[in-house]
Formats: sequence, structure tokens, C-alpha cells
Amino acid sequence: MWARLISGIIGVLMLLQALNWLFDPSSAAAGLSMSLLEGEGGNTQIGDFTSFFFTAGLMAIIGAYRNEHLWLYTTISLLGSAAIFRISAGTFHGTEYLTSAIIFEIVASVLLLISARKIKSEN
Repeated sequence: MWARLISGIIGVLMLLQALNWLFDPSSAAAGLSMSLLEGEGGNTQIGDFTSFFFTAGLMAIIGAYRNEHLWLYTTISLLGSAAIFRISAGTFHGTEYLTSAIIFEIVASVLLLISARKIKSEN
């Protein structure tokens, strides 16, 4: 039961971020230490970030609701790869590390991996 709860909470957090990008993109961008772009760049920024958080949240919630571990791997992949690519951006391109986001993505990915394993073992 705890594995489903953790997955559901992470899913809700991701969906809340998606809603923030949808309804208040300037605030959502500021929360990730960036400004909202204008024109086509802003369209891409809002569309891509909203879809990222929406997909991550939806898959985690479906996995928790259906009690099926396979759904969680999409969220694990999205969050885990985001952490990896944030780290590589700092390492190879000299960008500043957004440490709070990296930590959240790693912790959430690990929690989802543990949850997926637990759900799989129970079924």
C-alpha cells in the first residue's frame, strides 16, 4: 500500500506542476530558475514542460491506481533522465546546476523504483 501512496503523491506533484505551466507559465518558469521566453520559444517552453510534467504525473497516478508497476517506468525514465541531462549540461556546457531540481528528480526516481519493485513483488 505504501508503494502506491508514494507513487500517487509523486504523480500528483507532477500534475500540479503541469497545471502551473498551463495556467501560470511565468511562475512555473521562475520556479525552475528561468524566465518565460517569448514567441515561438515560449510556445515550445510551455508546451514541452507541460507535456513533461503531465505525462510524468499521469503515468505515476495510473501505476498507483491500477497497482501495476509497468506504468511507473515512464515517470522514472522522465525524471531520471532529466537529472542525468541536467548534470551533463553543467559538466559539458558550463551551465549552473539547478541542485534542488536534480535532488528532487533523483529522490523521486529512486522512490518510484523502490515502489515499482514492491508493487511487482505483491502482484
